[in-house]
Amino acid sequence: MNLTFKGFLRSYCRELTGLHTDSLKKLLAAVLGEAPAAAEALMCFAAAQDKAGYLAGLARGTRLESDYEHIAGILGKVDDLEDCLAGEDVPDRYRKVWRAFRSRKEAVNADRRVISLMRERTLEAMKDSHVTIYSLCKQLGLNRGNVYAYLNAGDVTKVSRATARLLMEAAGA
Repeated sequence: MNLTFKGFLRSYCRELTGLHTDSLKKLLAAVLGEAPAAAEALMCFAAAQDKAGYLAGLARGTRLESDYEHIAGILGKVDDLEDCLAGEDVPDRYRKVWRAFRSRKEAVNADRRVISLMRERTLEAMKDSHVTIYSLCKQLGLNRGNVYAYLNAGDVTKVSRATARLLMEAAGA
């Protein structure tokens, strides 16, 4: 999984609002109603689409009007949204959205490192116990193509952490 900032913002807004839409109008309605915690993520999502000014316009006459107009003035002028949010030019509540992204991205990278280490242990155990990839797949009911890509080619994106652990344990490690 290649997590982009825009992709993260999309899923984060959906997660925080409970809506499965990219409509800024619908997401704003949720923020003004039952999901106020998504306000900052929504503005960042709009800015990632070059629509910060549009969202600020939608927020006219609401409690978010002044905040959104202020932040749209900042985010609408930057060349790199990620750098802006990582810096000191925006309020901390907007930097928290950036930190949430970094946290999720680092979790993915850490997971891949662990899967890679499990691959090495699995290959060693398979060599010692003379177990084949085919027999592991048959025993565990796994997709051979994904397991071959993982074990032979080292593609750690082909299996989950749970599957990597299952393979490692089945190989006798």
